[in-house]
Amino acid sequence: MRCPPGCHLCCLNTRMPLTRGDVKRITSLGYDPGEFAVRDERGILRLRNVGGRCYFLRDGRCSIYESRPLGCRAYPVVWDPERGACVKDPECPGELEAGEFVEMCAMALRVVEELGLGPTPSAWRGGPPSRRRTPGRSRRAP
Repeated sequence: MRCPPGCHLCCLNTRMPLTRGDVKRITSLGYDPGEFAVRDERGILRLRNVGGRCYFLRDGRCSIYESRPLGCRAYPVVWDPERGACVKDPECPGELEAGEFVEMCAMALRVVEELGLGPTPSAWRGGPPSRRRTPGRSRRAP
């Protein structure tokens, strides 16, 4: 993934969900979940925003980049339940490298399935939906 220099739009007003693995990885760095996470109305743990920015955004960069949440690793590829497909978030100005889309989609689906955030290919009885790669309106959940 190539982000434009200085871009951190994805870290502003984030609602990035956290898996158990994410929380474990981040707490192993010495952070307390009460510092960096909040529960949403559905009880899903999400990254905390401080002043409209991700808790871990420091000087325009992720302070836990090597240990960042799975959804952050998958971004800008998100699962769009209306399309039944992964899409690149159209709000992201970054460019995907060749071959990254499929890998990032797999990560996004792991987050969605683990947290029960919506119907995914495993929920389809007739097999997985098409693998359309057309960017479109997304729900911004990985």
